[in-house]
Amino acid sequence: MKLLGMKLITASVAMIFALGVALAQNQPDPLKDGFENPPNGARPRVWWHWMNGNISREGIKLDLEWMHRTGLGGFQNFDAALQTPLVVDHRLVYMTPEWKDAFKYATTLAGELGLEEAIAGSPGWSESGGPWVPGAEGMKKYVWSETLVEGGRPFTGTLPHPPANTGAFQNLTIHDMLQPPPGSAAAPQFYADSVVVAYRRAASDVSVES
Repeated sequence: MKLLGMKLITASVAMIFALGVALAQNQPDPLKDGFENPPNGARPRVWWHWMNGNISREGIKLDLEWMHRTGLGGFQNFDAALQTPLVVDHRLVYMTPEWKDAFKYATTLAGELGLEEAIAGSPGWSESGGPWVPGAEGMKKYVWSETLVEGGRPFTGTLPHPPANTGAFQNLTIHDMLQPPPGSAAAPQFYADSVVVAYRRAASDVSVES
């Protein structure tokens, strides 16, 4: 009887152990589940460029459904141009009623698909650009010209005008970098004098051309 009791106890222990192993195997693994189905906060976002008004409801729907289908968490909407050619039947110009309607549609659909939407602060690459900003109020760059004179005597003459081209940077114009399409508006122009500075050159100064 004692031997039989020991066998029953052993069998019970074995069953309890096997049940525990089975339950442990069926317990969800948070780390594994997180990799297979990451929360929205861990999903990647993408830049979603609306290039030069090449926008349509059909294209918006296809893009957002693809983002949702591939598991993205959201997007950053960015309105840009870069002289992108026309590839849609009708170009939607930034901030026109048609553009706003398309943007509202995109925002509504993104919400329905659970995609997080972020919006760039302004069109283009700067935070102060746009056709409604006059040249005098837009971002500016300092330009200058140099005139060497002999010290110790009055100077009479006309200082050369600094470069006044509207440029992407330094002395390069916008049109030097991008060829504008025929009939496009001319780049805005703005120039204003700031200050004339005279200073003594050090004797050790060496010209760049030397």
